[in-house]
Amino acid sequence: MSDFQSNAFQNVQFVSFSDADAASNLVVAAVTTKKIRVLSYVLNAANGENDVSFIGGSTALTGAFEIANNATISASATYGLFETADNEDLDILMSAATLVVGHFSYVLV
Repeated sequence: MSDFQSNAFQNVQFVSFSDADAASNLVVAAVTTKKIRVLSYVLNAANGENDVSFIGGSTALTGAFEIANNATISASATYGLFETADNEDLDILMSAATLVVGHFSYVLV
């Protein structure tokens, strides 16, 4: 196992998410001099269709994902799916005021 792998897995953090605002919604607050690297996520549009995208500060980290009513999307990657710049929040931008719930795993790099 590489140094990156052993160090990253020792420091994996987890957070849950639940919000219903058609806006930018905080997932993980910025940490001084650190990037937030997302390793995995699961999201469910619990009360209606919603388009979501991940943003760091005001920068898009992904394109929009359409989640059908009561559908779930998920992804994971050992070395990370995407990451914010230093000192930026990880947010989800939602297109509709319907409930989206889920959870994330991430590391600070």
